[in-house]
Amino acid sequence: MANGVWHSGLQRILELDKEDLGLGGAVTSVLSLIEELLRPVAERDRELLVCVESSQHRQCKAERSGVKSPFMYVRKHRGPDGALRLRAVHLPTVHKMTPEESDRHKAMKDFMARTAQQAGLEVHVEVTTTTRTSRPDVTIVGAGGVSLGCEAQYYNASAGTVLRRSKAHADAGLAANWITHDDRFHLIDRSNWMLTRPMTWREISSAADLTLYGGYRALAEWRCTMTAERPCLNANGYTACGKVHLQWETPRGLDDEGTGWTRAQGNTQGATVGRTLIAAATGSVAQLFVPSRKDRRAGAFMWVPATDRTRWTEFQGEESPDLDESQAGEEAIRFSGDDADDTCRFGENTWAPSAPLQRRGTHLAGLAITIDDFPSPQPAVAVPAPRHASDVTGIASIGEQEETLPSPVPLPAVPRAGIELPNAAPGAGTAMPAATEPDPSARTCPSQSIGSCAKCQRATHRYGTGGCPLCQWCMASAMEKWSPTVRYVSARMTRRLAS
Repeated sequence: MANGVWHSGLQRILELDKEDLGLGGAVTSVLSLIEELLRPVAERDRELLVCVESSQHRQCKAERSGVKSPFMYVRKHRGPDGALRLRAVHLPTVHKMTPEESDRHKAMKDFMARTAQQAGLEVHVEVTTTTRTSRPDVTIVGAGGVSLGCEAQYYNASAGTVLRRSKAHADAGLAANWITHDDRFHLIDRSNWMLTRPMTWREISSAADLTLYGGYRALAEWRCTMTAERPCLNANGYTACGKVHLQWETPRGLDDEGTGWTRAQGNTQGATVGRTLIAAATGSVAQLFVPSRKDRRAGAFMWVPATDRTRWTEFQGEESPDLDESQAGEEAIRFSGDDADDTCRFGENTWAPSAPLQRRGTHLAGLAITIDDFPSPQPAVAVPAPRHASDVTGIASIGEQEETLPSPVPLPAVPRAGIELPNAAPGAGTAMPAATEPDPSARTCPSQSIGSCAKCQRATHRYGTGGCPLCQWCMASAMEKWSPTVRYVSARMTRRLAS
């Protein structure tokens, strides 16, 4: 790479480490010239930019090697310090896949085509769209859902390339869907995506389905009380606000929601690549874009259950993503002010490691909202249904059927810590069953959290998160006597509370 390049149109050396490119006032707009330099070679004269040494009528090292031409292109390069700078590189510019990348790419294309064909969907592999503007790796024609333009991506394509190809797919009536194994790639959250674990081509070819590690979420909805299993989203710590929260969560993040106990494999069906592709094409899974709080053009691209998407849009307006390539310019270019080097450095060992890429997908998109009114009951979390039991074997660890979570037992609001509770009168206003009958909370909490009610001695959820020293009948009696907002100091002061 070089920090200088000869511009055959201007007949000048461009010094890429200077803000004015070393031209002074020779051009009216330096920004327009930089945009011209960064254009793809296919859209400009291939001989526009030349190695500085070659422009001085000397044969540069690239020419003498016989592998590279003296012509160059300009790209953005991130140095060891993490700064983005302009650098000139000898042509050609085409990324050459390694044998391993090529094998994985072909295996993933075969997996997507095979999965869709087994579900009875129409599939095209490496076929140009009707608009002649794009050619997805695999095209899955929708049958009640969206038509998908799937891309298997195993090298880090630039943000501009991802946005340009995604927009071309959208213009052809396809929903772009990128499948990758690295969450540091630029494609993450610049279009709809799916993340798998790193695999060899043999693992992909032999798998009946692939576990989905990112790009898919389900909607969690709960009333914010002290008995809720999820914390308050209004930054109140353990203090319940009494409102209803909606939050996008991973399917495994919903494990054991409302049950209070854990199995070895959880009780929520995990999402897989194959089922999600089929569900998107048939309509039970939809695409959703949630904009960032800071930049409305950026945000989170997700595949979500169609029913959850409908529920979310009842309270939150839906926005369309901006697939303009200008969105890719996230960082400013740094200029050090150094003079251009007129010597060709091709072949020299000048390589220095670039700054590591940051993981993407850890966005600032608003994936949670709070509403005041109590919504209608939410059905069990929907995930793409399996085609049949024999198709969900292989590396994906999932159950044969989707399980429906048991409905939680409604309990009265549990007091919060901080204010001392005066003595409560026994049995105020509520008929109480025999003390041998356990409190309903004892059936839904972990066994180590069960203890005796400080007043009637029945079994109840006393310890741990959401625990209370009184059962629901004794607490209802105290609330009726003092007020619904009554509080207790802590579970360690139950003798004074119940006396």
